[in-house]
Amino acid sequence: MTTKAATPEPDGMADASPDGMADAVRREKGRRDRWLSEGEPSVARFVGQIGVLGWIIVAPTLIGLFIGRWLDHKLGTGIFWSAPLLLLGVVIGGWSAWRWMHKQ
Repeated sequence: MTTKAATPEPDGMADASPDGMADAVRREKGRRDRWLSEGEPSVARFVGQIGVLGWIIVAPTLIGLFIGRWLDHKLGTGIFWSAPLLLLGVVIGGWSAWRWMHKQ
């Protein structure tokens, strides 16, 4: 009975499946084909993406702040609602921005 010696996997590839390499190659081919058909993105597109990314973060933050200020004004609670809703807006904006960047 012969046994195979365990060969070490390359760095970071220990738990990669055999189909993982094929999937990575397909994704890279798709990216290359899209780049060949569309060309290099313009500077205006990058500036537009930065603007969209900023508004994705700022809009929920401001909404949280305005709702918190309104609740504090109606209930007379100082900044009891403003601070947590501001932070909630920042978290929602950051999460939305992260999702948007990973879709791009």
